[in-house]
Amino acid sequence: MKHERTLQLIMALLLPAACFQSAGAQSLVTFSATRRGTDRAVELDSILVQNRTRCVDTVITTPSFDLDRHSGLPDMPWSVKPVFSIARNHPNGFSGETGFEIGVPNAETVSLAVYNILGQKLAGTEKNLPEGYHHFTLRSGDWAAGIYLISVRHGNDSRTLKILKTGPSAGDTAGFRYNGAVSPCDRQPAKVSNPGDAYRFIGFAGVFKNDTLDSVIPAAGDHFTFEFEPRIGSPEIWKGFNLLGKFTVEWSNKGYDEEDFDMISELGFNFVRLPIDYRTYTKAGDWNTFVESGLMDIDHAVEWGQAYGIHVCINLHRAPGYCINPPGSALPASQNVSLWTNTSAQEAFVRHWDMFSRRYAQVPASDLSFNLVNEPYGVDDQAYIRVMKSAIEAIRAVTPERMILSDMVHSLEPIPEFVPLDIIQSPHFYEPMQITHYKADWVSGSDSWDEPEWPILPVPQYIYGPSKIPWNTPLVLHGSFPAGTRVDINVLQVSSRIDLVVRADSKVIFQKSFIPGPGEGEWKQVIYSEQWNIYQNIYDRTYSGNVEQDASEISFRAAAGDWMTFSEIRIVPPAGSGLRGVRMKPGLGWGLPQTAYTVSNDGLVAVETIPAGFESSFDIEAWLNPWIEVMDKGSVVFAGEWGVFSYTPHDVTLAFMEDRLKAMQDAGIGWALWNFRGGFGPLDSGRSDVNYEAYRGHQMDKKMMDLLQKY
Repeated sequence: MKHERTLQLIMALLLPAACFQSAGAQSLVTFSATRRGTDRAVELDSILVQNRTRCVDTVITTPSFDLDRHSGLPDMPWSVKPVFSIARNHPNGFSGETGFEIGVPNAETVSLAVYNILGQKLAGTEKNLPEGYHHFTLRSGDWAAGIYLISVRHGNDSRTLKILKTGPSAGDTAGFRYNGAVSPCDRQPAKVSNPGDAYRFIGFAGVFKNDTLDSVIPAAGDHFTFEFEPRIGSPEIWKGFNLLGKFTVEWSNKGYDEEDFDMISELGFNFVRLPIDYRTYTKAGDWNTFVESGLMDIDHAVEWGQAYGIHVCINLHRAPGYCINPPGSALPASQNVSLWTNTSAQEAFVRHWDMFSRRYAQVPASDLSFNLVNEPYGVDDQAYIRVMKSAIEAIRAVTPERMILSDMVHSLEPIPEFVPLDIIQSPHFYEPMQITHYKADWVSGSDSWDEPEWPILPVPQYIYGPSKIPWNTPLVLHGSFPAGTRVDINVLQVSSRIDLVVRADSKVIFQKSFIPGPGEGEWKQVIYSEQWNIYQNIYDRTYSGNVEQDASEISFRAAAGDWMTFSEIRIVPPAGSGLRGVRMKPGLGWGLPQTAYTVSNDGLVAVETIPAGFESSFDIEAWLNPWIEVMDKGSVVFAGEWGVFSYTPHDVTLAFMEDRLKAMQDAGIGWALWNFRGGFGPLDSGRSDVNYEAYRGHQMDKKMMDLLQKY
């Protein structure tokens, strides 16, 4: 029987859980798991089963446990007098880390080491331990998947444990961590008053915290559910705002106001993010010399956060070698370099985070976190991860428990490699831009967009030329388009050149080359892009074609050129046709291919074909799906920025915000609105369609504030 059980455990390491079936199905106890606070399922890696009555344990990798066949394997007998021993690790296999216990018969130095199958030592530690049982964690760092050996030496005696690593790498933090003395059976077998054995079940899943079901006396047919929460704190409860007191050295460098912290706390919020320009606390032209007066402004914000019960997150909005926004004044040549490729910028970046780590080393993790760099752009995931890892290591060398947030590349998709690193993934929820950035003066062409509506029609605003693979697909409408139908398209902005072709079935009904340039022309506004050395003029002009014979398809394609945007397409049927006209206002932004739509006789438009790989972008209800998926793997997600600029109509703003707030609340995602006082915020926003209420010398958008407080 012992050999049979041992074989089962060996097989459990090599086969997926679905391969296991117990012969005694009538005596099974089953398990499942969810993420705490939600109904979303979590996949169990393994369960440590401790029979408290018999003081024995075993590890199972199936979602069921057979009471008849397993009272527990004696992997470690928890006797009154410890014996030198090492218990089976759990979970096994594991990805980021695994735990195990050792027994020490008398106080002495114990040496631990881990080796690969070639005999190479990868990590080790020594610890003076008293008599008893002790728990350790092994982090796997960037090791490849495979078999490893843990060796434990006590005096002249040694024990070895074979372990199995699976899954993604966990970063460059490999090694042992001592977690303290353990006493699984309280040194004595548990006493129970009924015939059943008492158990403790400890569940393991990804990088979630372990969950324990204790003092359980199970019966056949019982089902138990573990509730897992991420190892990182509780950012899902963070709700607050971005404060811009050191946003840029040119025009926003006055420091922070204690009044803001007082008001934010009074209004019921608990979080602020500080997007900071490194030039506000360094010597001009020298990013390696820190200026105390500039840093003291940040000190005050951290102190006020602690005083008013507000978590503070420091973010490098302009980091050495990178910012999403161009500087207001020219950078010195030594600083006009790329963080992603320049060694000096990368060294400075790490130095800044090392400085912040040491400066605030005594501030608890519950009060302060670090957000590495704002909105990385123009870099691929792997290059970004490589640069960020150096900063992460510098921070954790000083303050291992500090919570670290990372914005996503282009703010679009999660980065799975960050899950085992315990990094809080921080997207910025501004899509669709036509809603959130209408008439924003820093967004080229946004003053020519049509006034936003919500909910939107899932039609991309861009039509791309042949160079923009895979986005260069035609916009196609399928329906009934009788002879005499007029087709209108309002061409909004053209980049470099676009040859637009409109067809009814296969017949061209409109064709034109749009070539923006300097001076006067068909365009309303000349826009020259210095970065690309091209013109991207605003036309904001309607062009038309007529259907000459009955057609079932109308298509819009860029046969040549870069890209164009449109603000509206109208299909106007002939009088007497009995058909209703079609009015399509695009609601989706950059980086999406056009697709096919069905037009009903009532003028309703519906997506016919969603482009593969872009499903969540075309489903306006699915924008959170990628983030929920990474959360189900154990990651924490926090929306570091979101909001709607002040020119979007107030009713549209509130409707959009409520949808977003409800979705984030349901998913367990905290948020920081951009901003508190200003064009996105509930105070002093300057909106022309709001009846403000006075609040402590400020103009409060009470409807927006009520909405934010509701969620």
